[in-house]
Amino acid sequence: MTTTDAAGDPSAVVVPTSTELWFAMNSLVRDHAMESRSRIDSRIDMPFSRFRALRRIAVRDLTQSDLARRLGIDAPATSVIVNDLVDRGLVTREHHPTDRRFKVVTITDAGRQIVDSVIADPTAAPDMFTALDDEQRRHLGTLLTTLREAAES
Repeated sequence: MTTTDAAGDPSAVVVPTSTELWFAMNSLVRDHAMESRSRIDSRIDMPFSRFRALRRIAVRDLTQSDLARRLGIDAPATSVIVNDLVDRGLVTREHHPTDRRFKVVTITDAGRQIVDSVIADPTAAPDMFTALDDEQRRHLGTLLTTLREAAES
């Protein structure tokens, strides 16, 4: 990661900008996504798009429109994914309790088992994570939780 050093002093501690960190995270994820997807595909009997949706629903119930936004896809594509997950018994879809225009998608025990099994499998992650020891992974987890909470506030 390149940053501008403090007044040209090579011994100065340099703090990367938020943009540099974002680009680094984004590149790592995008550059290694296929490696992870193929490993996950070998564990589950469904398209990766279904797993992406299932993983988000596992965090909390979502309306179909919220799920579409989080996945970056349109409403018809989201309906296809949710219909398939319902047919597989991995999620349920019910009317929103206060606004019947919306459908709320909830993970089932069977869906949670799939997500949990993939998360528990250390081989699902790209090989680069072997460079981190337990303490470094714990620290990274804390930082990512902080960012996730800030993004959702």
